[in-house]
Amino acid sequence: MRKIDEGKKNRIKQAVFEIARDEGIAGLSFGKLAKRAGVSSGTPYVYYQDKTDMLGKIYLDVKTLVDEGLQADIDQGKTPEERLFNAVNHFAKQLVAHQLEANYLAAIEDNPQLVTAAVLQAGNQLAAPLKVAFEAAAATGRLKTTNPETVMALLFGPFTMVLRQRFAIDQPVLASELETVIQFSMQGLLKDR
Repeated sequence: MRKIDEGKKNRIKQAVFEIARDEGIAGLSFGKLAKRAGVSSGTPYVYYQDKTDMLGKIYLDVKTLVDEGLQADIDQGKTPEERLFNAVNHFAKQLVAHQLEANYLAAIEDNPQLVTAAVLQAGNQLAAPLKVAFEAAAATGRLKTTNPETVMALLFGPFTMVLRQRFAIDQPVLASELETVIQFSMQGLLKDR
């Protein structure tokens, strides 16, 4: 058995992010990946069983990174609405801070068949505090809808669109810009007092 070289493993992961950005994730192959990472064609197999295993493990690594600190950010809110806002804003800040990884998450979301259902479920479990924050806000009766898909589309769709557009043209985006978009989304979601 070959020894695990964390440097090579990290180069492989970085190459996956770069290929997802430059060429799209669907056409990724271990040969292309090895060339981009500067490793032999068999090296990815030291760390991953196959492409599905690799994409899934990297997806969970990225989800863990992006979800880190979520509960602490949520807990800074006093009302259920503030807590929900903080949850969504947490993701915006994390995605701005980790743009290559954000692009990779979007690529997997656009191509969920590239990972297993178990991986997607595990990724969703990492964001469980978001679900709790949504349910608490919905219980107040102040949301115009309590349909989870609709609420998540209203809260995540606008700021992720800004991120994707800016990322596509290699333009920076500030977390404060996304915070403003999320504030408008929250205002549109809340019933008038």
